[in-house]
Amino acid sequence: MQNSLTNSSETLLRAMLDLLWRQWSALGVAGHIAPSGNASVDPEALLLASTVFARHDVRLFDEATDWLQQNGDWINLLRMARLQRELSLGDPTVLGALAEHLTQRSAHAKWKAFAKKTPATAQPTLLFPHLPPPPRPDETFLRWGWLRPPIESRGLSKPPRPNHPAAFLLKLRALFGMQSRAEVLAWLLAHESGHPAQIARETGYFRGSVQNVLNELEISGHLFATRDGREKRFIAPREQWRFLLTWSPDGPAEFPQWVPWAVLFTLIRRFHDLTASPAFATYSTDLQAIELNRALTPILTRLSSEGYYRPQEFAGQSAEQIGSSACRLISRLTK
Repeated sequence: MQNSLTNSSETLLRAMLDLLWRQWSALGVAGHIAPSGNASVDPEALLLASTVFARHDVRLFDEATDWLQQNGDWINLLRMARLQRELSLGDPTVLGALAEHLTQRSAHAKWKAFAKKTPATAQPTLLFPHLPPPPRPDETFLRWGWLRPPIESRGLSKPPRPNHPAAFLLKLRALFGMQSRAEVLAWLLAHESGHPAQIARETGYFRGSVQNVLNELEISGHLFATRDGREKRFIAPREQWRFLLTWSPDGPAEFPQWVPWAVLFTLIRRFHDLTASPAFATYSTDLQAIELNRALTPILTRLSSEGYYRPQEFAGQSAEQIGSSACRLISRLTK
């Protein structure tokens, strides 16, 4: 049974690395993996997840770092900080080391907010656990408690491609700025209508700021509001926004699917961290199931409330079955 769980964890890690490669490649990272699917990438969730999982792929980590050196201004740092606080997604020390590297260029001075609190580390840890200690460590990462070779930027990354659905959110940021307007519109075009509270919860912004954006967009005449009980439901008629569909000139195109990437990445990390820990292997079958349910239930409850998962998929399952169900859920939401 433990072998099955270990296999699930390793399968999930491989699938996660493949997903990260596809998303970074869609945003302009140098790579040979063709982007696929019709879901927009969440760049803040992608970067936070990469601080954990890209440690298992040196090239992915360094190519993502190269992309940040050239395109770091496309990251909404306030939104990323809120996602990190709310979901504990990502590794703050890895993110701090990356931020300090970026601030060595004046163009990325705003990243100093993530590079302020260097941790006191008695014993540095290998950033890439599958590699031996480097003969000459990177000084910046060493200050943050990590051992890795010095970063050498290849400068091969390109700007995000506006004609691919994965880069839709960055395309909207180029049009409307780095505030919440881009996420709000991307969410509405994927769902066509919704309540401010729901939109705020899924986009990672405060409800008040989302409400203000919706009210302003309503004044434009390209967004409409109806009453749904005591709440307003806002509607974005897709035909009025079809000029944004630039990736399928020869046929019909749809607005990108909205996937709750930050929540999904949190689910993947919790499952992987728990099942990969040495202590977990010593638990009984019943205790493994209890611990997995305890770790995953809050995230699954949130996915369920937002309509991305059916509660019965995990009800009353053993640890091995939970692992299989988690892999199926992730596969369904990420294809």
